[in-house]
Amino acid sequence: MILSAAIFITLLGLLGYLHFVKIDQETLLIIDSLGIQMTSSYASGKESTTFIEMGKVKDVIINEAIYMISAIWCIFLQQKVIYYLCILLNDPVEPHGISQVVPVFQSAKPRLDCLIEVYRSCQEILAHRKATPTSS
Repeated sequence: MILSAAIFITLLGLLGYLHFVKIDQETLLIIDSLGIQMTSSYASGKESTTFIEMGKVKDVIINEAIYMISAIWCIFLQQKVIYYLCILLNDPVEPHGISQVVPVFQSAKPRLDCLIEVYRSCQEILAHRKATPTSS
């Protein structure tokens, strides 16, 4: 009876992990006249989509952070610099301010050279949007 319960709880935990945590694929779609769509596809087939209107986007940047890695039961701490792509959102109150920083590819953690390619593509689209006057 106890073994059956343990197996059942383990299976529930595994299904929960696959459905809510394990991300298989992350995509970024930018349409200069509409906005930015970020989609995360989970191992269970579930998808989570976030859309940001282009009028709210201030810029796209590559940011860096220091990541602490613990090894051998926290006796030694190692530091690693990681890079990640972020979307900066305009502050509606302060015209030159930033209201929010939205990280992209939170699960995939692509290498810097891959992030640079995505960054350049994003900057081309943002530059095209800024160069094209909008009609009211």
